[in-house]
Amino acid sequence: MANVHSEQDLLISRVSDLYYLALERQKPVFSQFLNENEISICLETIKNFGFENYSFFGGYKGSQRQILGFSANEEDFPVSLIEFTYRKQDKPDHRQFLGTILSTGLKRSVVGDIICMEGKTYVFVLNNHADFLVNQISRVARVGVKSKVTDISDFQYIPAFVYHNYTVSSLRLDNIVSAVTGLSRDKTRTLILSGSVFKNHIEAKNVSANVDIDDVISIRKYGKFILQEVNGLSKKGRHKIIIKQYK
Repeated sequence: MANVHSEQDLLISRVSDLYYLALERQKPVFSQFLNENEISICLETIKNFGFENYSFFGGYKGSQRQILGFSANEEDFPVSLIEFTYRKQDKPDHRQFLGTILSTGLKRSVVGDIICMEGKTYVFVLNNHADFLVNQISRVARVGVKSKVTDISDFQYIPAFVYHNYTVSSLRLDNIVSAVTGLSRDKTRTLILSGSVFKNHIEAKNVSANVDIDDVISIRKYGKFILQEVNGLSKKGRHKIIIKQYK
């Protein structure tokens, strides 16, 4: 637990340093790639600054791993995109690509999202590591790959979703989480209070918080969900909802 707090304190310190550096230099400054928990910590830290000229970007709309930028436009962010291509019958997965990348000595914080498609995989990475990876990686899990740095503005990706219909007594966070996980109310409450649930990238520990349409709910070990629709009430007075889940 002490180690978790020390990592959190270190991140808060880094965010503070970036903020003051942006004020001093009067030009954009950036973090490395952040996961959802780190983004949540950053957002809570920035609230204390009363500073609104900041943004998060990971290379495309809806990216999960993102960079924090102060005083920055989207085109300023130091993100490059590598396209790996291979035979369509070969299917190296996310885990195998990440393992290969980390085996080169790079840290996880310099790598963004990894998106596997048929015959190709896209990897977002900090600018100053892109050429290194292209030169280092020729095989992933025994699969021969070719790679190049490609134009990030040409990248188009529509996430795949699975749609679920539920009925819930209310649109409280605990009800939504219970529905998508299948957990009891007591176990759901424990899950939320443990810091395992995020709403729109912010850690959500208020079990009775309301969930609105288009809110993004991430639950550790269960996945990422969006409240798509609320379709009135059932005969028993329960809310009929549609949840879309990232595949």
